Amino acid sequence: MDKLLIATTNEHKIKEIAAIFAEAGITDWEIIGLNNFPDYQPPEEDGQTFAENAMIKALAAAKMSGLLTLADDSGLTVEALNGEPGVYSARYADAAGQTHNDAANRHKLLSNMQDIPDGNRQAAFVCAAALATPEEEAFFLEGRCEGEIAHEERGSNGFGYDCLFYLPQLGKTMAELDEEEKNAISHRGAAMRKIAQIIKK
Repeated sequence: MDKLLIATTNEHKIKEIAAIFAEAGITDWEIIGLNNFPDYQPPEEDGQTFAENAMIKALAAAKMSGLLTLADDSGLTVEALNGEPGVYSARYADAAGQTHNDAANRHKLLSNMQDIPDGNRQAAFVCAAALATPEEEAFFLEGRCEGEIAHEERGSNGFGYDCLFYLPQLGKTMAELDEEEKNAISHRGAAMRKIAQIIKK
């Protein structure tokens, strides 16, 4: 069985991607994460866009592992905050941009949005996905999910900003959806379904 490396140690993300691939009919690949390479030193994600960071991660991990590698750089963009937190979504609460703390990130977002009224709280989850070979061939695709920032956390599923990302068409936050519902509409689901078609070919 061929191996597909997901360039992350985030078990939530690996499980989510594996489920999306299974739904797309990809069942003959062993999907592993960077936890299988404890000595690997990730590259600095110094890109200015989600796409640049995804490509940096995919190419570096593919070269290190010798495996077909998928990396994504995902984050939240909020119109009222001029696109913040953007590429700093995972490290938003840390002024130095180094530490990842989901709860602190959500607290900072709510604090920055406290004076933004309903009707002006539009946001989007963006997922840039890069697929790279050890020979440095690479493919890039993007998925988006539009929504709004809620006034308080709701739901216990998901991770990151999911409990603050409200979907008006469903009347729920991303964290109130089950796995199947989330994968059907999420930014990562959209990007990974496109990547799945490339892998199948």
